[in-house]
Amino acid sequence: MPDRDEKTAVPTRQPAPAHPVGSSLRAQQRMLDESEGYRAICLIDGIKRISYIFQANVAQYNRLVARLQDPAFSLPIFDVRNPTAHDDLLSEAERLLHNVLASMSTRIDQQRAFMKKHFSDDAELTEAYQARIATTFSADMLSKFIKDLRNQMTHHQLPVAQSEQTFTSESMSITFTLPCKPLLEWDNWSSGVKDWIGSHGKTIPIVDVVGEYAGKAADLDKWLSDQIGLKYANEIRGYRQAAEAYQREHDRVFGL
Repeated sequence: MPDRDEKTAVPTRQPAPAHPVGSSLRAQQRMLDESEGYRAICLIDGIKRISYIFQANVAQYNRLVARLQDPAFSLPIFDVRNPTAHDDLLSEAERLLHNVLASMSTRIDQQRAFMKKHFSDDAELTEAYQARIATTFSADMLSKFIKDLRNQMTHHQLPVAQSEQTFTSESMSITFTLPCKPLLEWDNWSSGVKDWIGSHGKTIPIVDVVGEYAGKAADLDKWLSDQIGLKYANEIRGYRQAAEAYQREHDRVFGL
């Protein structure tokens, strides 16, 4: 059975148990594991695993924001008699944002290495992938800001997080923002990013910005998975048919 690094992907299956005809099943299983269809499935799974590292951190960040919409949870935090509770909330928001930005960088680096390792000889897919990155991220100020914010947070200082509360007679809304003034004091923003920050006035709606970037990343990851699936469609179809035949024989032999 190939390991996860070699095949890039799926959990190790246990070999067929010992049985008078078990050697035949083990031979079939080896053929499945060595097939191009199985390799393709592993490649698609590899993209999903890389994506999950980032998207799961975004989801955790969003869950905190969602919990704040419940007055039973949030009102004690904003009780002015207990300022420590609000400070702790902002510390947690900064921790989660740090995880989002760090995993964003991990996703970028891991996916770049993945493409180089597995598709460097596929000029058509590589060019289409790089074109997607260029149009989706490279020319996009929001994406440049997120990437630079990761560098600032990692190498310079934590951004100053603050909460923003909006109340009406019938509802309340709480989110996190980043004040623009301390962000603009940093001199290492990419070209155009300072103007983009300044265009937001006093604060950056960081929860919305993270959400928009995560959507762009998810779309690219799905596109790449779909392209790999199309490239190896026949091989995957053949693998699934062979796997069904293997499972039927396995169940017949062991009376399942």
